[in-house]
Amino acid sequence: MSSEPQPKQAARVVGLDVARGALMAYIVIVIHGVFWLGLLPQPWSTVLLFEMPPIFAITGAAFFYAERGKALTIGSYAMYIARRFLRILAPYFGYVLVAAGIVLALNISRDPGGALWSWLNPNTRGTGHTTLMLSWHLWFVPPFLAVTALLPFLTRIPVPRLPLWVWAFVGGAIAYAAALLDPTHYDWQTIAFYALWAVFGFGLAAAPGRYGVRSFALILVLSLAAMAALYVWMPGATLNMQTNKFPPNIMFYAFSCAWMAVLLIAGMSLSDAFVEKLASSPLLKPFISSGYSIYLWQGLGYSAAAYFLRPMEVSPWLIWPVAIALTVVLGLIASPLERLRIPRKR
Repeated sequence: MSSEPQPKQAARVVGLDVARGALMAYIVIVIHGVFWLGLLPQPWSTVLLFEMPPIFAITGAAFFYAERGKALTIGSYAMYIARRFLRILAPYFGYVLVAAGIVLALNISRDPGGALWSWLNPNTRGTGHTTLMLSWHLWFVPPFLAVTALLPFLTRIPVPRLPLWVWAFVGGAIAYAAALLDPTHYDWQTIAFYALWAVFGFGLAAAPGRYGVRSFALILVLSLAAMAALYVWMPGATLNMQTNKFPPNIMFYAFSCAWMAVLLIAGMSLSDAFVEKLASSPLLKPFISSGYSIYLWQGLGYSAAAYFLRPMEVSPWLIWPVAIALTVVLGLIASPLERLRIPRKR
């Protein structure tokens, strides 16, 4: 057990909100600015692609706080799915209906029925009926739905208490096996990969003091060593994480472990007072309260900025802040859909 003092439960929940909001801001502002607008060259820029494993780890930790101690029955699971899927799909449907309307209005698609179905189906998310960056980010929705559905079962599997480095190797073996068993099926490989991180987040929340800085530092060293070994000995290995991410492979797993170790070590150095200060920051608040909506509407925010400014040969560095501003405004306008809830029984 770590000798470090454990933070109060409330502070940890605030910390989750801050971490989620910061990651959403990072994705919208940095990741999609860099990759959608080509602000930095690849492959060097791909070192920034660490955002998704922490997002799923936060999902797992949030599941622990929301669902711990609840019995798993057919009725409780059905209600859980209804509540969670409403929170994910209501904002999604709001966005894709607008996106479908845009491609039809611009005559990008002349098949209203096909366009509408393609956008409403999270598995196709506008394929064949899209333009610019309207659908580039929606790949996230299907694995997020799947991992959400699996969490009540995965988190009830009894696991032995082992050193963190052992669990890291177990996770790597699972990620590698998922790619070997179905190397051409993107969705299942992606679901398996991110389910690992959600379960990891659940485990951290369930035993917050179990692993300390030394454990995470060891993971960092081992992960970097694993990346070097894979690059030297694995045929076709690349350090371009954009290639490794879609679908996530063993190199991306080692890369993610390294970054997760860095982020957790950094997070453990933050005081509760500083976390509370971040939670009340006006710059971060929109991403904390409406991060998922902002994430969805960045497709239109970036597309609109590019559509109107690129023909005028405006620099991508100037398109970038316009895209961010449009994204935040659109996300906040649409955010009431994110807060739809099914009332709980009293």
